Amino acid sequence: MAITFSALKDEYQLLYDSCLIRPDRLSAADAIASKIGANRARYQRVGDPLGIPWYVIGVIHSLEVSLSFSGHLHNGDPLSARTVRWPPGRPKTGNPPFTWEESARDALTGQGLHDWTDWSVAGTLYKLEAYNGFGYRMIRRPIPSPYLWSFSNHYARGKFVADGKFSDAAVSGQCGAVVLLKRLAEQGRIAVKPSVPRTLQLSNPHMTGSDVEEVQRLLRSNPFGDFAPGTPDGDFGPVTADAVERAKWALGYALGQVNGTFGPLLRKYLDGSKELPAGYLKRREQRLKEAPDEAKIRTKIVKWALWGVKNSARIAHSRGANRLAALETPGKMPLATDCSAFATLCFAWAKAPNPNHRGPYDPEAGGYTGTMLERCSRIPRTAAKPGDLVVWTPPGEGSHVAVIVSTGSNPWVVSHGSDNGPKRVRLADEDAAQRRDGHGTPVFLTAF
Repeated sequence: MAITFSALKDEYQLLYDSCLIRPDRLSAADAIASKIGANRARYQRVGDPLGIPWYVIGVIHSLEVSLSFSGHLHNGDPLSARTVRWPPGRPKTGNPPFTWEESARDALTGQGLHDWTDWSVAGTLYKLEAYNGFGYRMIRRPIPSPYLWSFSNHYARGKFVADGKFSDAAVSGQCGAVVLLKRLAEQGRIAVKPSVPRTLQLSNPHMTGSDVEEVQRLLRSNPFGDFAPGTPDGDFGPVTADAVERAKWALGYALGQVNGTFGPLLRKYLDGSKELPAGYLKRREQRLKEAPDEAKIRTKIVKWALWGVKNSARIAHSRGANRLAALETPGKMPLATDCSAFATLCFAWAKAPNPNHRGPYDPEAGGYTGTMLERCSRIPRTAAKPGDLVVWTPPGEGSHVAVIVSTGSNPWVVSHGSDNGPKRVRLADEDAAQRRDGHGTPVFLTAF
């Protein structure tokens, strides 16, 4: 039965995405990947004229010749003569001793890699497995080829110990091609192209890659606005996921579909290759109409935060049940509240979006750093504006919150963390104090 790329394409991508490197093999894989990267120029001199990525040649070089430049890329036989093992008698032209480059060109063209154009994940893995042969798919109980998957969670044991002789007990001691590709990508040496556009979502560890960077750039520059995904760094973290959620809301997605998952349809809407459906346009128009005057509301949040500084002598620190008692009575004093409740009061008195829950303000529902982290969108520091919040984590539910009242390289924030009342302080100074108290690092949030 013919083994075709179309039949294996989805399998390759799925296995690649779920591939984990065995921790006890990581250092060995790193060492090999680093050596491959160091030889990049030599691989490029062979691969560029043939249209073959340099890292594909490097991976084959590791698997066939253990990165030695004294053996044939076909099978590791010495360059001092033509190959003896399969394929025998290569190169057919020229006279030994051969240069490594001569042998490599013959090996690669003999396998048809120069005619291959799909160097996506699936296309690359198909040609790499074909280079070694599909024998592991033909045995009585097929296993993932160690040529690809050794040192990963997808391979445990089983190996051809000689031509046509398979052992269930033998374990490959070579680092598989996929593990090397993963480490080269994680070292920032290559950007492996997915076979099809991935659906991106928040995961642990984060999804990374050049496609994530593309999405981040698209979220910053598109016909609908800048959704503040942060600096394009190829890491799909919470800031990017929240930017996706803001984009879906702005484009008119139904409420149940407003989440941080980025799929191919959203990409088409943002890049203009597909128009928004009529239902989306209607919701978008309604949301824009109902949106509050953000600039005026932000000004009012800042005004109330600074009011707290001015009246700090009459504002005590309390985590008691009455911390949100003044929700319906703007400016009422004396006031006993804590950092998150003070920030909530500033928002409520400014008639700003509730930073804790969807819907109206409710003292029974509470308002804490944890609810702010759940309700608000994460934004990069560079996108933070007056009227946004900064919460220090860990713990995951947050430890302290301050209201941003100015921008710049070292913005002012209003922080209420003691019986001295709210104080206006530079972000760098507040951050240093929070770190000294073991409160972690700042996370920037917006309720807009």
